[in-house]
Amino acid sequence: MSEQHASQLAQTLAMASEPPLRRLDAGELQRIGAELMKTRGVVAVAFFDANGSQLAVASVDPDIEQAGHAYFANPRERTAELGVPTAGWAASLGRYVELTSPVRQVSTAAQSSIDTEPIGYVTICLSQAETDARGQNVRLSVLLIGAVAVLVCVPMMYLLVHHVFTPIRQLVAATQRIARGELETSVAVDRADLIGTLARSFNDMVHRVRSQQSALAESNSRLETANASLAQNNHELEVEVQRRTGELQQANERLRQEIAEKDDFMRTVSHDLNAPLRNIDGMVSMLLNRHRDSFDADVVHRLERIQKNVEVETSLIGELLELSRIKTRRHKMEPIRIVEVVHEVSDLVSQDLESRDIRFVVDSDFPILVCERSRMRQLLQNLVDNAIKYMGPGSDPARLRAAGIELMSECAPGQLVREIHVGCRSDREHPEFFVRDTGLGIDPDDMKGLFRVFRRGKSPSVQCIAGKGVGLASVKSIVETYGGSIRVESLVGVGSTFRFTIDRKYLYVGSLPDTAKESPGQRAA
Repeated sequence: MSEQHASQLAQTLAMASEPPLRRLDAGELQRIGAELMKTRGVVAVAFFDANGSQLAVASVDPDIEQAGHAYFANPRERTAELGVPTAGWAASLGRYVELTSPVRQVSTAAQSSIDTEPIGYVTICLSQAETDARGQNVRLSVLLIGAVAVLVCVPMMYLLVHHVFTPIRQLVAATQRIARGELETSVAVDRADLIGTLARSFNDMVHRVRSQQSALAESNSRLETANASLAQNNHELEVEVQRRTGELQQANERLRQEIAEKDDFMRTVSHDLNAPLRNIDGMVSMLLNRHRDSFDADVVHRLERIQKNVEVETSLIGELLELSRIKTRRHKMEPIRIVEVVHEVSDLVSQDLESRDIRFVVDSDFPILVCERSRMRQLLQNLVDNAIKYMGPGSDPARLRAAGIELMSECAPGQLVREIHVGCRSDREHPEFFVRDTGLGIDPDDMKGLFRVFRRGKSPSVQCIAGKGVGLASVKSIVETYGGSIRVESLVGVGSTFRFTIDRKYLYVGSLPDTAKESPGQRAA
């Protein structure tokens, strides 16, 4: 406000002093300054010509009038401060605001102010004493009002805090008691406001916690009783397990002894049965060699039948002995290309395949297994031999297509399909092998005991086919030795598919040196 007042006074003074400044009338300027000293707040005024030379000075302090040129600076040397109020201070004047304004000549013809070169300058100083006094009064008033407000508000705040925080402190104290386990605690706060609602909710919570703790204590009591009963049962179970474990160990020991005795028995039976059979075979061969010409045809025929039966029984004893050794006597385990074993089997049965006009087809690639070559060859050969024996006349192509079986080649009208397919599917958890034929098929009544020893089909079509009932039992035993399972799918008049799996842990991870091998497809006809 002081700066704004100083700006207004400077503009008014510039307009009033314009005529004497134009005339450089120092006396008139001095008179104007003296008159201006009567205005409240004005403490000094100075007039300068266009060159900045001081013409007149008026002040409430005589020393400033005498100092004259030494007190006020040349306005021409501080043009950046023209029209800008600045703060100053003097011992005799106190704080004041100083403002220098240029005085310009006003054209009387146009009756308006036109910017021209200044004809002089005026400097006016306004005292800040009154403003300081007013500010001091305001500060005192503010302090007085603040003191009164404090004196009034402190008791009110105390009452308010006491009214609000006393029940809250009660809640805190009750919470601490509850934390120590004093669940009989409650808060006696009867109010209609939010704190009263909080206190009632707190009491309800304590009541529910007390009820839940009682229920929990009762549950713990029942649990302790149940734990005691469980501990007793566990003790009895441990005693029973120890007893059963002892019995199992004894049973295992007896089983090992029985297996050893069975092996001894099998070896003894094999030796004791083979010895007289060999003697019988030798005697029959000697009789035939020496007296064939002197014997009647009927006698020769009977001797040959004896010799044939001896061969069958000797073979059966050998197969039974081998069946008993499958799981007890392991051969060398090594990485084997199963496709090579398949080709070995096809070579072994090639004569039967050619004589019966059967196509042998390898349908897929085979993995490399870490296994016994002889057992794998025995497994596949038994299945292929079984397919050859029960091939019969073959299957009708139309029935095969209806069953979803793909044929290797087109057949002539009326021609039956006689094929054996061997392959593997490796897209499962464990590799699955299969041997499929287009033979007679298996009657559903014969499926249940198919893999048991001496079990053979009862239908007339298979009764006339020679067999001992040991081959499929050996296959199942070998498959189980390698952690797998075997199953059969069959349709009478369409054929049978034997599928077996080998545990994936027997898969060989790595590669073997390349050897000559045939690609999947027709192997023999």
